[in-house]
Amino acid sequence: MNQIYFEARGEELLGRIGMTKSEFARRMGIRKQNVKALFKSKNLDTIYKAAGVLGVPFEMLIGYVVEPDLIKHPLEQFEEREIISEDDIPRGNTPEERRNRHDIIFNFYQDWKRHNPDQKKYNICLKEDINIRSVSIDETAAQASISYLSTLAVLQLDAVLTNAWLLKSVPSKADSKNQRRFESMLIMEYVCQGVGRVKMTVGVKRSDKSKVQYCITAIDTDKIKQEAE
Repeated sequence: MNQIYFEARGEELLGRIGMTKSEFARRMGIRKQNVKALFKSKNLDTIYKAAGVLGVPFEMLIGYVVEPDLIKHPLEQFEEREIISEDDIPRGNTPEERRNRHDIIFNFYQDWKRHNPDQKKYNICLKEDINIRSVSIDETAAQASISYLSTLAVLQLDAVLTNAWLLKSVPSKADSKNQRRFESMLIMEYVCQGVGRVKMTVGVKRSDKSKVQYCITAIDTDKIKQEAE
């Protein structure tokens, strides 16, 4: 029997957003030893409250899932290839540091394509592949390089492509050259390790309805500023 996301991935979600079981239990008004039992709950009011505590969409938690194990932290894979580490990413906002982040993102995508010749990943929520194309690299490198956290989020590409959940669909921008090929844009989110909430925009192609990763950026970009203060 299929499990809903809340039961299948609830404890892992706690780890990804950096919340302890004790804190989750406190906010839910239960004892810590009852957390495991809580994840098995099918009570919609309970799950709705949990969604608010966890800061994720209610629809995500009640979605039924049949999925492989979550992707391991992509930075670990990156380090195995001896390409880059978190410390290699500039954290400032000078033009040179932004150019360096742009180059890191561009080079990461090129390396990713070499290791993923089909240039796509299956997304659990959409139940279909999300493709990587030239527009994915161009748009993401331009936008994500603006901040350290967005660049860090891009380095977790496999996890974002696989596990991001759908929030809404919006019309593509008629005045945007890069969006003309898409009939609509899907707004998706994921909670990245060490980053927080991340937004991924996915374009739905007019020609064949296939999905193309358009841009990835961190939502909580003030986090790094707060840590530095």
